[in-house]
Amino acid sequence: MAEEIELKFLISDYHKVFHRILSIGEHEKTAYELTVMYDNDKKTLYKEDSRLRLRKIIDLKDDRESCELSYKKPKTREGIKIEEEIEVETSSFKDSEEILARLGYRSVSSYERIRDTFRVNTCKVTLDNFPFGYILEIEGDEENIKNVAKRLNFNLKDNTTKSCDDIYAEICKTNHKEAKKDILFEGLSLQNLKRQHKTQS
Repeated sequence: MAEEIELKFLISDYHKVFHRILSIGEHEKTAYELTVMYDNDKKTLYKEDSRLRLRKIIDLKDDRESCELSYKKPKTREGIKIEEEIEVETSSFKDSEEILARLGYRSVSSYERIRDTFRVNTCKVTLDNFPFGYILEIEGDEENIKNVAKRLNFNLKDNTTKSCDDIYAEICKTNHKEAKKDILFEGLSLQNLKRQHKTQS
């Protein structure tokens, strides 16, 4: 079982942060992602603060599609978020959905995002464009992710350990809007998302 250590920051200027990361690292890919969260009828995973998720990934450069199935559970949310993680690549999103359904798991929520992935030394840095805003994540060992955050001019005190679902729910609450179960880019095709994202980065 792997361990994921990360720092996460909400950002307002995607273009500025994108080029700030490029100044110290290398851009690896841009991808569209659809993530579906699952639980059983007893809400077992929700009660133990763990997540079972199925993710479709489409590389926006060559349209290559891949699929990941993962289980995650936080070990700590104090300061730096550390999670237990088991992740495997599967050959079919549709077939994986069918397997989960037959095991008694149902979709409870989902979200879309456009993710830019970078490599900064030994750290994986991702810049996410969600329907509700932008999030930066830095993954690696604790010393290196702190160093990368400082090089990108982020204050470690501004780090959040909340999930994107929780962040979205808080934004909706602040703006007196009802949070939706599925956080999607409404009315936009994948081609339109590609064009929109190019103008932002």
